[in-house]
Order: sequence, then C-alpha cells, then structure tokens
Amino acid sequence: MRNYVIFVLSVIFSSSEAPPPQVSKQYRSDYEYNRKTDAFYKLHIETTPHYLVEQLCQVEGAELMVPRSDYDIEQMHAMFKKFPDIGNYVWIGNDGRDHESAEEEPIINLEEPPNFSDRFGTCVVGTRTGDVETSVCYRGLPYICKVAAMDAPYDRHCNVYGKDYKYYASTGSCYKIPNIAFPWSEAYSECQAEGAHLVVVNSEAEHLAIMNLTSTAPKVRNAKASYFLFAGFRAEKPVGNATVVFKTVFNETLSQAGYENWSDNEPNNSNGEYCGSIFLNDGKLNDLHCHDSFGFICEKEVSS
Repeated sequence: MRNYVIFVLSVIFSSSEAPPPQVSKQYRSDYEYNRKTDAFYKLHIETTPHYLVEQLCQVEGAELMVPRSDYDIEQMHAMFKKFPDIGNYVWIGNDGRDHESAEEEPIINLEEPPNFSDRFGTCVVGTRTGDVETSVCYRGLPYICKVAAMDAPYDRHCNVYGKDYKYYASTGSCYKIPNIAFPWSEAYSECQAEGAHLVVVNSEAEHLAIMNLTSTAPKVRNAKASYFLFAGFRAEKPVGNATVVFKTVFNETLSQAGYENWSDNEPNNSNGEYCGSIFLNDGKLNDLHCHDSFGFICEKEVSS
C-alpha cells in the first residue's frame, strides 16, 4: 500500500508540471511557434534602438532573429501582416551576407548625400516585402526575437518559461529579478509571459525571503534608480479627495494579502505615485511613478 500511495502522489506531482518547450511546443505566452523551423518567435512592435534589442531578446531567453532560411522570412512576413501600421522595417540579426541599403535615394541627386553609415554603422533589417537589407543603426525600429524549441528555457521545478529563478522553501515560491528595467505595466507583462506574476508579499516570512533575494542581486541595468524594485500592487488614481487604496495584482488590499508594512513616511504619493515597489535596504513597501523604468521581481508559487 505504501508503494502504491507514493506512486500515485508522484503521478499527481508530475502531471502538474508542464513538459518542456521542445516537447510541448509551448513557450512564453507572447511567443508563437513555427513547426517548420521548430522555433518560437516574437515581433516586438515598440520602436527600439539597435543597441538595446539583443539585450531585450536575451531577457526573454531568445536572440535577435537571424534569417537562416526561407521559413524565417515567411514567419517575418506573416507577423508583419498582423501589424499594418508599424512601418516597413524591423531589426533582425546579421546573417553575414551583403545586402542592399534600405535608405531611399533621392530621384534627383545634385550633391553627394552624407554617409551616415560611417558615423553610426549599419545594421540588418527585414522588410515588409520579405527582403533583407541594411540601415543605419541609430534608427528606432521594431524587432524580432527567436529561440529554437530545444533551447527555450524552462524551469521544471518552478514551472516557468525562464531561468535564474530562486526557490525559497520558507514561502513555497520561486523569485527572480530580471536584469532589465521597465515601467510597471511592462514589468507586469514580462512576469506574466513567463508564467509568473509581479511579487506579492503575503507574510513576514516572505518579507525576509525578499530581503535575502535582494541583498545579493546586482544592480539592474538602465533603471532610473537602483534602491527599489517594482512589486505586484498599485492604486487607481482617486477622484477628488477619495483615499488612495493600493491593491495587489490579485485584487486584494495589502491587509487582505497579509503584509502592509510600509517604509518610513510611505506611501507619500509624491506627484502621483500609484505603483508599488519594495525597498532594497529593508524590504518594506514604497510607492513610485508607474511610467518610470525600474527593476522588478517576478514570483511563481510552487504547488506541492
């Protein structure tokens, strides 16, 4: 009987885990799968300078898409069709070949045009018509990330499509501080895409776990400030003299969630701070401007 019970429990536990991407052909919720290339793709529609796109793809466990085959070009063309208003070019990776310039020549050229490529360098772009060309790297363009199914990161224990999560037995949760800074809404979406959520502190034990996590974390690149991280709570802008009420991403008040220990003199709602964060020095709560870019913490509860 004992062996039978252990077997049943092991089956239940195993069934709660998603199979890895190379088996399930499922990855982050914002990536789409292409059977012909056995890879996942995401078209970022936000305009971004070229020097940032590799880093942003790497945060998602991917790389800037390099057109290795006609299937990659077909995938790019199909994604373009979903967004007719984003322009005609996207950043893609360098395939090592020579390509024509995407810069338009004037019909009548009376003088030698300036050579911006000497100053800014040239980078590879994909076009809406399915061509691969070059353009000056200083432009802001959308871009395409790609990851092969066999290389797509998946943490089996934490059941998230990402890496670098740290499990704390004291809370039964996995946590991660991505090395990227986003506004609150983008941080929310990034955690969700991996199968997690912005951290919600539910107890003093979790407060101590977060302090342990942040004490050894490196500074987040490009953050407006490094001494706090976005967390999973925010408030609606009040009408008139109504009280500002902060709620978690699960629509609970901080009291209902189990932890509402604010740092000294917080929340101060300085000039409209309606998004929640955690101070690194004491792990307590703070309010911030939602549109500024800061580091953030993702959390995923682990089923037992």
